Amino acid sequence: MKKLFLAVPLLMAMASPAFAQTKTNKAQVKWGPDQTDKENGQFNLVIGDIGNSSFLLIQRKKDWFAQRMDGLKTAWQKPIELELDKHELNLHTLLLVKDEILVFTSFYDKKANENRLYVSSYAQADFSLHKRFEQVAMIPAEKSSNIGSFSISASPDRAKVLVQVYPPNEKNADQESRISIYDAAMGQPLWSKDFKLPYSDMEFKAETQRVDNDGSVVVLGVKYAQKQEKRELKRANKSTYEYHLLVYTGESATAQDYPIAVSDEFLQDMTLSMGKEGDIICAGLYGNKNSFSVRGAFFLRLDRSTKQVVHSSFKDFSDDFITMYMTEKEAAKAKKKAERKDEELEMPEFDLHDIIHRDDGGAVLLAEQYTVKAVTSSYMSNGQTYTRTDYHYYYNDVLVVNIDPEGNIEWATKVPKRQHSVNDGGLYSGFAVDVKGSNIYLVFNDSGENLFLKPGDKVKQFSLTGKDALVVLATINKEGDVSREALFSPERRDVILRPKDCTELKDESMFIYASRKKDYRYGLIEFK
Repeated sequence: MKKLFLAVPLLMAMASPAFAQTKTNKAQVKWGPDQTDKENGQFNLVIGDIGNSSFLLIQRKKDWFAQRMDGLKTAWQKPIELELDKHELNLHTLLLVKDEILVFTSFYDKKANENRLYVSSYAQADFSLHKRFEQVAMIPAEKSSNIGSFSISASPDRAKVLVQVYPPNEKNADQESRISIYDAAMGQPLWSKDFKLPYSDMEFKAETQRVDNDGSVVVLGVKYAQKQEKRELKRANKSTYEYHLLVYTGESATAQDYPIAVSDEFLQDMTLSMGKEGDIICAGLYGNKNSFSVRGAFFLRLDRSTKQVVHSSFKDFSDDFITMYMTEKEAAKAKKKAERKDEELEMPEFDLHDIIHRDDGGAVLLAEQYTVKAVTSSYMSNGQTYTRTDYHYYYNDVLVVNIDPEGNIEWATKVPKRQHSVNDGGLYSGFAVDVKGSNIYLVFNDSGENLFLKPGDKVKQFSLTGKDALVVLATINKEGDVSREALFSPERRDVILRPKDCTELKDESMFIYASRKKDYRYGLIEFK
């Protein structure tokens, strides 16, 4: 089973031997040899994985390298060529397709007023060059500050490649783009067309885009009601927007438009998943009174050909579920606020992660309470007034929704956490996930004081420098019950796990990157 992992960093630390008794026996970590940035290069990200091999992007000063890891062994590390006709190119995107690594680069030619996209291809086995700097697309652009952009992605089976070209921005103009679909060899496009959205930018907001195995492009977005219709819907206490699927193919100059009409609920958010085979899956959260709070979860199964909803399931959250892991004081305050507004008790807005497909045909939806707040302050120095803006990143509770093979929501549970950092992009916040058998495993940074947390207890905030910091493994069983244990033993307290991609290999282990003082290691987490 291919599971999608969330790109999150993890701090590896233990507070004291008191936590050693709770170290999990459900997972084991294996480590590779120590490495340094100077000798081995600086880890940047995981490009992807095929079989038991992970492909990494490595940086040394201004140079970039591709690296293949077979488990914990480095098979090769090779430089990525970024110079064409004495011009330095920008590294844009790296994709794994069937047997090759595609490297997309771009260059803005000031003399010709052109923004160009190139592709080179290399063998996955040894990074030998197959194709060098073949031009894929070009955008006429008169200003270096407004050169347009390229968007590149691959289909689930890695056999199709989408190259979407956006021209330079024009004031008061609706968005246009050119969509080109290629096979993995990146020869002539299978089809290529210019498209405009069927709605104005004021009416429609695209949220998720996927290229399917058949070469069609599916866009999930929100269509907003306009003027009179909006006023009428508000008076009827109905949603003033609805979700649509737009499908682009090489057979039509216009997008096929499929409204997703499911209920009168206020859909708070929706995400889209297209596996290698089977129906399209949409899932998300809804509120009863507005689009900014959560009262339940929903799951939709859409026929892959007709894009029609063939099955739907909704689960309303109880008041007890919503106040779970609130203290008595916090729960009383939330209930009083809802009563004062004559509203149902609801949870704050969540951020959806991708849907994970189970081997048995079921699925898992994960969402996280995530917010960013900008705080601007002024201060005096040497008689001058300066303004500073700090960005606060909050990553809190994780919501886990389990869907059975028939497409019905079986249960939902919450895994509490409190993570807050400033001006770091939330580098050590968030969580990683693995689904193996009937268990769901979450790994995240936490305070050791939360290890034995019970509903009604106050959740302590994780601190990167706190003496009680540790990595927690939260296990959710087939009934939705949650248990928490320390993932690492005390001798690992000075190791920081900072993968931008957590990668599951074919044998279901998780490939990780961990830094320790001036060196780093690659590791594998094996879930038992």
